[in-house]
Amino acid sequence: MTPTPDMPTTTPPDRHSDGRTAADQAAAPAADQARRARRERMLAIVGCLVGAAAVLFSAGSTWVSARVQSGVGEKVVAAPLTVNWSGSSLAPAVTALGLLGLAGTLAIIATRRLGRTVVGILVLLAGIAILVTAGGIAIDPMGAVRGTDEVQAVVPVGEPTITGLSRTAGPWSASFGGLVLAVTGAAVVARARTWPAMSGRYQARVAAPVDAWDAIERGQDPT
Repeated sequence: MTPTPDMPTTTPPDRHSDGRTAADQAAAPAADQARRARRERMLAIVGCLVGAAAVLFSAGSTWVSARVQSGVGEKVVAAPLTVNWSGSSLAPAVTALGLLGLAGTLAIIATRRLGRTVVGILVLLAGIAILVTAGGIAIDPMGAVRGTDEVQAVVPVGEPTITGLSRTAGPWSASFGGLVLAVTGAAVVARARTWPAMSGRYQARVAAPVDAWDAIERGQDPT
């Protein structure tokens, strides 16, 4: 019996050697782009969380400490009292701006292209404002503490003397948080138009119980 020669295996014209069809290969770049967009969006959310957390946690801690007494030079009339200033007392706006950055995490998820761009601009501006305010206090805290309520409580009348001024890492931590928010906001402005929006399936799941309840009231089986 004459052996039958092996027939050569051929690949269908629409399928490549790796098993993927032409349609699969055409869709691969789009899938990669979608994954990259989701990854960028997640990084932006994490950036808002990290930046806002650094700002809010540091705002509640002590930023500056000093000794305050009434009088100047040889006219000192009282013993010095130690006063501590927190970030929220020296820069109340920093806390509000940190909350704005925290709200940006939800806004990035819930909004679409134009809305995300607006959110990115707001987060960017909030980060810059935090960086300038907290950085200024970190560099030169004397101007910030002199007119505070804590100094006026110790020296209600006359010129106060402030000595032994020291600062903690609090304003630097807030400055770092502001920098993170500013960078994240800039990234959102630059890339938000390529990110996917919230899936419409979420809204369908939310509306389903209402529809089922209506069906029960009408005497129908919702299943």
